Amino acid sequence: MDYEFDNIEELQRKRDIEAEGTELGLPGDITLVVRAATDANPLWRTASVAIGKELRRLRNARATNEQLRNYLAPQYARHLVKGWRGVRIKGVEVPYSVEACTAFLLAADDAYTAVDEIVYDTLNFRSARVGAIVEHVGN
Repeated sequence: MDYEFDNIEELQRKRDIEAEGTELGLPGDITLVVRAATDANPLWRTASVAIGKELRRLRNARATNEQLRNYLAPQYARHLVKGWRGVRIKGVEVPYSVEACTAFLLAADDAYTAVDEIVYDTLNFRSARVGAIVEHVGN
């Protein structure tokens, strides 16, 4: 039997936004475009098993939060962060690249934490923009 339920759009995932990304607004007029860490994101889907294995290995070795971040920042830059606006060095906009994004995520504590907190929850990918809740980031 086929069921076509009314009024469930808000209860359904937006896989296109999970795959294409949503804007993550950060302080300082910085915007990151981030994809979800879900099966809807083909880059993450391809890499997630290897990333999970390495995270388990690091945790079993009692890696510090800094060691985990040093591993995850380039993974996030490669598979989850798609682009940005407002990231500057000496007033000049920095073009997005995996290398630049990795450096940014390692340097900007709250940006790394915001990405980490946003990408794993599909509820954050229901619209084209989400803002980081800065008072909770980094705590």
